[in-house]
Amino acid sequence: MRKIIFLSLTLALYANLSAFELSGINAAQVAQFSADLRLPAPAPAPYLAETRAAAASFAAYVVNGVNVVVPSIGCGQDLLAVLPAGEKPEAMAAKLRAAFNSSSAARPVVLQPKAKAELDLAAQNPGAAIVSLNQFLPPAAAALFNREPNFAGPNCFNAAFTAAGLMQPYKLRHVGNPEADQLLSMYFKSVPSTNLQPGDVLVLNDGDHAVFYLGGGLIFHKKSYLKQHIYRIAQLEKAYEAEPFEWKPGIFDGGSPFNDAETIHKKEAWRPTGAQYQFGQASADETAKVNAIILMTENAEKQAPNWALAREMGYFSERLLENLVDDWSAMAKSPNPVLRAYYHKLESLRDQANQSIEVELLSSPNAQSNANEILKRVWLPRNDYSRGLVAQLLKIYGLDASALEKTLDAIEKDYDNSPLKHIKTAGR
Repeated sequence: MRKIIFLSLTLALYANLSAFELSGINAAQVAQFSADLRLPAPAPAPYLAETRAAAASFAAYVVNGVNVVVPSIGCGQDLLAVLPAGEKPEAMAAKLRAAFNSSSAARPVVLQPKAKAELDLAAQNPGAAIVSLNQFLPPAAAALFNREPNFAGPNCFNAAFTAAGLMQPYKLRHVGNPEADQLLSMYFKSVPSTNLQPGDVLVLNDGDHAVFYLGGGLIFHKKSYLKQHIYRIAQLEKAYEAEPFEWKPGIFDGGSPFNDAETIHKKEAWRPTGAQYQFGQASADETAKVNAIILMTENAEKQAPNWALAREMGYFSERLLENLVDDWSAMAKSPNPVLRAYYHKLESLRDQANQSIEVELLSSPNAQSNANEILKRVWLPRNDYSRGLVAQLLKIYGLDASALEKTLDAIEKDYDNSPLKHIKTAGR
């Protein structure tokens, strides 16, 4: 199985085919999102010598006159600040609302220090209140900050688009560069990178990385599709730099896509336009293909976070996605931008399947040496998903659904070859 490494981006495509539009996320949903996500917090930072412990647990940046504190990985999930005794929070709130373009209702929330960064900050500022600034962040960014997705696939563009409200944070997945380019062309406009505003998406180094601009020089991002990379807040100019307690690749992990030597040599800024798209003109065949893409998307978004994509969707899904990317390539040239977006979503799903299957089944040295036998065991699950998908594809190719089981039999017997070949011939 090919190893694919992409750094990419994500979108909300609606199953009723009625429209493509930016889906706003209400700030009141943040707590529910966090509960629904069930994303684990990274393990607490290991004990360090006293001289380093406090400094390593957070970084502080001046944002419009406010010292904004970003907890290190494993040291807390709230953006923080110190409110001195007797100081009213409104002055701080006004500065932060201006810097982050936050809701007029955003206010600092006093915390009872529990996480390491909060405890260290409180120890350094006796008598002061430690406050959370998550209310000034986009709701999805607040829900994901300092959390690990716990599965491979969600990447930098996914993080940027999710923070922008284009995706929901409990439907994380991989988005490849072609899909990212399509979404940017539909929902954003190019603006000078010298005049950034909160809400802009920045594409760095010709698509090597993407970040969401929070304001005040800070970004929200995820460094790669690797599950070990955390959703982080950092200074824009430090987007590529290693951070305290950041995962480092081991001997069997391959290289990390980021290192201290990387620099930002190009920035492209994109600003949301608020555009909405109706589904537009599409033939019955194109609509049927979109419905098949939606079925695969819904299953991937459900199974990948549960480490069950291989078991429930099978290795045949990855091979079938490869087949469909080739066979349906005309969609990429459609005059309908929505159809182009669905096609590029198909490409992203292929990469998500590859990444999930590799991490779920083939991430150990022993598994790599037995990859063929392992993949055979999950080649074709006979379940509602595989039957529903193959039935839809038989109809798309003008074949009788009564050949479903025969077609599945033919696919099952032809391990690691083209599932679409057997669908097109109805199992003959």
